[in-house]
Amino acid sequence: MKNKKIVSLILIILAIILVLSLWRLPIFLIIGLLILAFLKHKFSPIKKELTMFIVSAFVGSIGESLVMIGGPWSYASNQILNFPIWLPFLWGLAGIIGITIYQSITDKK
Repeated sequence: MKNKKIVSLILIILAIILVLSLWRLPIFLIIGLLILAFLKHKFSPIKKELTMFIVSAFVGSIGESLVMIGGPWSYASNQILNFPIWLPFLWGLAGIIGITIYQSITDKK
């Protein structure tokens, strides 16, 4: 289980680096985030991972868009509903990594 936590931590760090370096190049950032999601699946797959990715992407992005209507922050490159086009992919990756970390902590499969 420790291995899943380490892989998850590495993927989180890589996702942060990708966003910091590629946010102005959304297509490359999306490709990078999808590659990280694929690597996460190869190293520590979860049940219904694609479904969880899509649900996390949708719920996270819509939730963030609703919060942003109130004005607490804004993105430099708004492209869809107050958020950048790459944000759903980041939320999707965060969701599946979060599930993996939860399962490794609770020993649930």
